[in-house]
This record gives sequence, C-alpha cells and structure tokens, in this order.
Amino acid sequence: MNTKNNQRSLETRGRIKKALLDTLERKDILDITVSEVCQTAGINRSTFYSHYDGIGEIMEELEMEIAANLFKRFNSETYDANHPFSMDNLTFVLEHIREKQLFYRAYLVQSTSQRQVDWAFSQLLEQVVRPIMHKIHVEDSATEYYFTFFKAGLIAVILRWLQNDCQEDPQVIVSYFKNMLAHPTFDVKQ
Repeated sequence: MNTKNNQRSLETRGRIKKALLDTLERKDILDITVSEVCQTAGINRSTFYSHYDGIGEIMEELEMEIAANLFKRFNSETYDANHPFSMDNLTFVLEHIREKQLFYRAYLVQSTSQRQVDWAFSQLLEQVVRPIMHKIHVEDSATEYYFTFFKAGLIAVILRWLQNDCQEDPQVIVSYFKNMLAHPTFDVKQ
C-alpha cells in the first residue's frame, strides 16, 4: 500500500472516530448504530467495515490511543514515582483530560465504561496505593475505604469539571484538591 492510501486510510479512521465521539455526546454507546456513525462521518457502511468490525472496536482503539497519550506525559523527567499522588502528577492528568474532554465526557458517563474505569482504579490500588499504605502500616481494610473515598471524589470532581466544559484551569482544580487535603475537617459554627 502506498503512502497516499495509508494517509487516506488514517484520515478515514480519524473521521470515523470523531463521528463516534460526536454521537456519544448525544447517545449512550449501546444505542449508537454503525449507520449513525457512517452518516455523521460522511461514509458508507462498506467503508466503515473495511476499517472496523463494529462500534466496540472503535471505542477500544480510542481508549488505547488516549491511554497511550496520557502515559507519554509520565516520563522520568515529569513523573515523581516517590509521590504518585503529587499535585504535579494530578495536574498532568487534568491537562490530559482537558485536551481530550470530548472523549472523557462521553466515556466517564457511559454505563459500559464503568468496568474499564473500575479496572484502571483497581490497578492503581494494587500497584501503587496498597504498597505505599503497607509501608506506612495501614491495614488493608482501611486502605480499601480510603481508596473508595478517593476514587469517588476524584471522579465526581472530574465529571463536574467536564460538565463545566473544563472552564477552570487544571491548576485551579488542583488547588481545590490541595485545600480539601490541607483542611480535612471543616469547623461549622451553628
């Protein structure tokens, strides 16, 4: 295959992925048809099927591309492995989410995506959090509760930020986390 055909193929695949993302803005992934994606992309079904087997394959490709993009940000110069939950690391993640907000807005609210989100957080728990908590002698049951709270809060804040079209700068969102962590109790006077 020559370069022109490769470029054309890449452009068509890009249009198909963009069409899916545009459609995800309006519909749940389970309700999207190949015909809708084709219509939005301006292609016919045979062109679609020459590139993908179905909607699920596009979503998997998008997930892999976006995850690879995120992991590229964490290199030896930028990632602090000694402090995996540093505010700098969170800033990298938020900047990435802001750049890919169309995908994340659709992805994080899709019922079918919850399994992948849960899997990613379970990997974080087992590979990063639990070993850190063991070093400081925190019981596994307590770690589970802390991490559940962390996960729910983080996802809720990110979803809220996405609902606001990521208007606030990532550093502003990070400052909210810093404030919450610096002041874990609020003194409410009645």
